[in-house]
Amino acid sequence: MRARSARLSPVLGLLFLGGLGLAPLTGCDFFQELESVDEGADDGGTDEGTDGGDDEAEDEAGDDGGPCSLLDEHCSDQDTLEHCNPESGVLETISCLEQCGSQLMNFTCTPTETFQHACWCVTPGTIKLLSCSQLETCIGECGDPNSACAANCFTDTTPVTTRLLGELYSCADRACDPLCAEDPAQCGVCLIAARAGVYGDCSLERTVCDDDDTDEPSWP
Repeated sequence: MRARSARLSPVLGLLFLGGLGLAPLTGCDFFQELESVDEGADDGGTDEGTDGGDDEAEDEAGDDGGPCSLLDEHCSDQDTLEHCNPESGVLETISCLEQCGSQLMNFTCTPTETFQHACWCVTPGTIKLLSCSQLETCIGECGDPNSACAANCFTDTTPVTTRLLGELYSCADRACDPLCAEDPAQCGVCLIAARAGVYGDCSLERTVCDDDDTDEPSWP
């Protein structure tokens, strides 16, 4: 079984760029809790596993063939969460695009305070007052991601720029995921280095983000 995260509480937390500040979230504009994805366990889900699907279920369980645990959860990419269903013990592939729905936009699949992973849903704006790197700074400076300050970071930029920064965050997460699971004390340092483009082969995402500019370059 892969070394991943500990048991997650219903309230999710966000890993900041600084790597040292972790805060709980309760706002619907950020992490979408996965209450709806476990409905299959009560709606015929167990029958599917007993009808010739044992091999497939084993592949989707823990790496040792047993039930998965939250230690197995991870983000496959920016938009895909591998979620451990606590009732069935099977890893389920969750689309963050579907989780965020039509009213919100998926920023990225991301690790939380306890290293469980979740979809981070936001509401971007229509005018790019903040570039990708400025959005990154804004999120870090706000501190509390559930504050109006943090919400305004995304409303002050566009969906395209939001996704650019999300790509960088996703790359850093995937690069640091094994280290974060093995040595949580070093996780923040790893994320800083990866987002800076000096670790984990995220230099392309870093360059693209740095090259992004506002709609009016003369604006701050």
